Amino acid sequence: MDVPKPGPALFIQPHYDDVPLSCGGTVALMSERGDAAHMVTVFAGELVDEMVGEFAAWKHSRWKVADPEQVQRIRRAEDAAAARALGCDVRWLGLPDAIYRGDRYKSDSELFGSLRGEEMDLAAHLAEEIVHLPEWRAGTRVFVPLGIGAHVDHQLVFEAGRHLASRGVEVYAYEDCPYAIHTPAGAAARLAALGDAVGEPFSIAIGATLDRRLEAIACYTSQVPVIFRFTDDFRRAIADFAQARGRPGEPAERFWPVRPRGQRHEDRA
Repeated sequence: MDVPKPGPALFIQPHYDDVPLSCGGTVALMSERGDAAHMVTVFAGELVDEMVGEFAAWKHSRWKVADPEQVQRIRRAEDAAAARALGCDVRWLGLPDAIYRGDRYKSDSELFGSLRGEEMDLAAHLAEEIVHLPEWRAGTRVFVPLGIGAHVDHQLVFEAGRHLASRGVEVYAYEDCPYAIHTPAGAAARLAALGDAVGEPFSIAIGATLDRRLEAIACYTSQVPVIFRFTDDFRRAIADFAQARGRPGEPAERFWPVRPRGQRHEDRA
């Protein structure tokens, strides 16, 4: 079992909630230790009525929020509360969520499918934006989603991570929850699709901070009933999943080193 290396880190989440759901225990560990750990929410741009099509409106109805201005206000308030629970700060970037990017993704089958070729430039743009954030420091490690579940925004942020790795940045992919919980075969499918893009996984013990991860997840009151509609107790679902990633009695979170494009072997420190 590994421990986080000291130093600054950026935890990049496609949407409000992805980092607390997936690796909040590690963020809390680093924050407690005094490391400069920051959350960055990518698809958090301004939202206006014209951006909300039929599919996006259906998503809003599931969150029990209709007004676009209210959607952003609520989601950002939840994100800020979760960051406080983990002991870190959060920065919101200006890109629009996939459901607001015109008519590219108009159904769940498209949203959880192949990333459109014309959007690959977004990954390079995002990588460039990340290294110019005020929080960026020499030696900053970057954490991105592995892309389990095939959400196009998660895939896009992973590709941004590969761009960063190609620039010499130390990049790790976290295990996307709740997708990895709801679809146990999802991790294997994603790893098979990625091939040599990632190295061997390692786990970080989070027994000391699991409760803080759960507290942070609970802050997303508009999302928890939708995300965990298949279970009566999201805390138990998260705790059981974390326990399965560690040794007996020692819950953990799992990560993969992200390799630069064209690199086939990885030596992890």
